[in-house]
Amino acid sequence: MLLAATFALLVTGACDPVTGTGAGTPPDPRQYLKVDSTTQTAVVTLIAGYPATDYQFNYDGYGNGTLMLKVPVGWQVTVQCANHSTVPNSCAVVSSATATEPVQPGWSTPDPQRGLDPGQSASFAFNPTAAGAYRIASLVRGSEASGMWLDLEVVQGGKPTLTASQ
Repeated sequence: MLLAATFALLVTGACDPVTGTGAGTPPDPRQYLKVDSTTQTAVVTLIAGYPATDYQFNYDGYGNGTLMLKVPVGWQVTVQCANHSTVPNSCAVVSSATATEPVQPGWSTPDPQRGLDPGQSASFAFNPTAAGAYRIASLVRGSEASGMWLDLEVVQGGKPTLTASQ
């Protein structure tokens, strides 16, 4: 009985299905964003299925919109998308939860509905020209509904930020 209780505690404590992270503190999202104010450019790294041994429908260990990227109008943003999960995933800037295409052609990894195979990576750049609320999501069927998305807010002024709500 004690062995079963210990095993259950270890299993339930080892994975948080909301954020996709293992036990302990989730990774600091700021480590995945590099900003150059002089050139008004930012590079965000989104690792799909991180860590791969936990709930894999996440970016950088965060799923279901707990990650938020804020970008000022006019900045050029490069998204580096790496697939560490065991299933295909993609990264695409979309207008809503029901969108099936990127906001603009090229604002996604190649063939976003098929996705990147496990172990693959790709990048794309976008330059938002108007403030608004968007998402970055995997357009592979079922991925976004399973949590593969983060909020993208295009704002007037400031510097890009990548934060997580808890």
